[in-house]
Amino acid sequence: MKEKIVTKNDLLNKLRAYRTTPDDDVILYKQKIKNALLSNPYLLYALNDKELELELFDKHGNINWEWNEDTKQYEPLGEWDRYFGSDSLIRPFLFIPDTQTKVKCYVCYQVGFRDTVRYQPGLKETLINFAIFVHGDDRMDKLTGIPRHDLIGSIIRERFAWSNIFGMQAHLAENYEQTVDNNYVARYLTFQLTDLNSKVQTPYGGQSQMMNYQLRR
Repeated sequence: MKEKIVTKNDLLNKLRAYRTTPDDDVILYKQKIKNALLSNPYLLYALNDKELELELFDKHGNINWEWNEDTKQYEPLGEWDRYFGSDSLIRPFLFIPDTQTKVKCYVCYQVGFRDTVRYQPGLKETLINFAIFVHGDDRMDKLTGIPRHDLIGSIIRERFAWSNIFGMQAHLAENYEQTVDNNYVARYLTFQLTDLNSKVQTPYGGQSQMMNYQLRR
């Protein structure tokens, strides 16, 4: 059955649904990564933005969140979403910072697919890549004594390795450091998981369904 798209709002609602429906793993996984990073106060602290830290901790030095009995998880009271965005510290694409006057750290992430699983075209190997850039003038976290890019890398490793954030367990495939230029040190992590190869389709206003040869006619 063809989708009935009449208005601009119909079109936009169809596209907005990609954030939550399982049709496109790139968009869906990036949304899940965003949620996992923005709910992690360890990571937000390690990014070391003193202005945004006012959202992370209250005036008494407590983490600025509260327990939600309905969802059984902590929810931020501050504007933690300010850590995320195309011009902020957490970005859903690879961004190599230029030389700038402000000392900042960045976490960038990418989602891609390497190939299908051998003899199983219905499965694919998914790669989740993180790139951590730390300005050389902020290379050490003074309160822990750990190099900042290593600290951020370890926080991400702890959150994603063997987790079920994506519905299937992801394992750490690569973890290495590199000097970008004279201004930034970097650490790169890659997580790998095996999942379905684009076998879900959600018609506009309908229910998600598994793809098969009959549906593709």
